[in-house]
Amino acid sequence: MADDAIIIDYFKSLFSDPTKSRMGKLSNADVEITGELCPRKGKKDQVFFYGTIENDKLTALRYMCALCDPPMFVAADILSRLAVGKTREQVSALGKNEYEKLLGGESAEGLDHFDRARELLVLGMMGQKKI
Repeated sequence: MADDAIIIDYFKSLFSDPTKSRMGKLSNADVEITGELCPRKGKKDQVFFYGTIENDKLTALRYMCALCDPPMFVAADILSRLAVGKTREQVSALGKNEYEKLLGGESAEGLDHFDRARELLVLGMMGQKKI
């Protein structure tokens, strides 16, 4: 559920100190990704990823959200932290263990959002272009 205490705590931390957030846009993005990701029917989370790639590895990754629920903000932020320095294959391999370690616990809904955001990022990295 969107009201998982661990998700809400992380979500609040994103806005309590914006300097620690990965939110924002990169003007020199090699990869620019947009998509509707919310796994619940009727919801329209729209996440935007902006990444730079050098030697097949992400060197920077930022995100923005529109109409997102807390699990999507949290998933995008965690993915933006975990994916930097990784190749497409390494990003594809990110999963539950890495997500829950940064989250600080378990959230099935949060993990579902993370998995869908990761899939979209991997697709974008395949072509290193805007999708």
